[in-house]
Amino acid sequence: MIKTDFKVIYVTNIWNHYQSPICSELVRLMGKDCFKLCLFEPVDDERRKLGWEPYIPDHKWIVGPPNSKSDLYKFIQIICDADVAIMGNCPREVQVARAATGKLTFIMNERLWKQPFTWWRMLNPRYARGVRGYKQIANRPNVHYLPIGAYAARDVRQIGAYGDRVWNWAYFTEVSPQPPQSRFGNKIHILWVGRMLKWKRVDLLLKATANVCHEAAFGQLDVVGTGPENLRLKKLAQKLKLGDKCVFHDPVTPGRVRELMRKADVYALPSNRNEGWGVVANEAMSEGAVLVANEQSGAAPMLIDHGRTGFLFRDGDVAHLTSVLQTIMCDIQLRETVRQSAWREIQLLWHPRVGAERLIRLIHGLLGLDSMPQYRSGPAAKPETASL
Repeated sequence: MIKTDFKVIYVTNIWNHYQSPICSELVRLMGKDCFKLCLFEPVDDERRKLGWEPYIPDHKWIVGPPNSKSDLYKFIQIICDADVAIMGNCPREVQVARAATGKLTFIMNERLWKQPFTWWRMLNPRYARGVRGYKQIANRPNVHYLPIGAYAARDVRQIGAYGDRVWNWAYFTEVSPQPPQSRFGNKIHILWVGRMLKWKRVDLLLKATANVCHEAAFGQLDVVGTGPENLRLKKLAQKLKLGDKCVFHDPVTPGRVRELMRKADVYALPSNRNEGWGVVANEAMSEGAVLVANEQSGAAPMLIDHGRTGFLFRDGDVAHLTSVLQTIMCDIQLRETVRQSAWREIQLLWHPRVGAERLIRLIHGLLGLDSMPQYRSGPAAKPETASL
């Protein structure tokens, strides 16, 4: 346990399997009397259909969600009373009230511009008001930014928000404690899991699979999940004549997803820039699946050193994705080296324990309780110039 003389509240919308690990580590390090998690929403039906646990654990350090306007006012008071607040998805009025206290506050979110930013949008009065409202919170000297994903810091800089009060952040998932077992099979199995939405670009993966599925080293592509694109993707698989080379599966629980990743040789993340992070990236690397990701998905440039801890491909480029898959299929030793390097990267840099420890040391520094930590990369480091 790290000695702290302050109380932290972590604010987010729902209890989920990629917020709980970092919170559990903060509780372990600070003690349950110095940390609280404040939730504003129950788990929605869409995520329940995807196998998410619908119930919030009965931990004394969890409060919420509010059931009434009176509850909301009490929550705002709890948040304002804390010495330090880490603010994720929650009502704007809550962020405004907290920022106005003058106490150390972190705003935590994914990239602002899911579509490319253009200055002409500022001519839209509603859009311009939203940006002004965001900056009124962001540009208070007590408010710092925890960007989730490689492009989030650049997005806020484009509108002149936060100044240099920006520190790398992420979603932190449970990490497999054991390194992946060596696997030198002849045929590779590729996995994709998630909500079937258009911007997830599963169509790119199907097309690339069609280009490589007849090679001797290819085994099978498993597509797991459901969503509005389900029927269209199944029809595309038929049109591409993938046959039994591509198998669609119903949604499974997060625990089962990890089991599937452990058995897969490759995990594909073809999502475009709408993927602010993509927690499957952490999970796949932790379980020993070689991660192949669209360079525009938020987690990809943060987690992947191309050819060492995974592989990047150009946004929307089926030929490039095909080439990457062929490289992985043809080089068994490379596959094995990348699997082991990826697991170590998650263990040493993106483990929830590392994130929690670094965040606490950053808070110590910002409160003047200790010297400021200087991290070259990973959580609580300054974003790289290239991402700005």
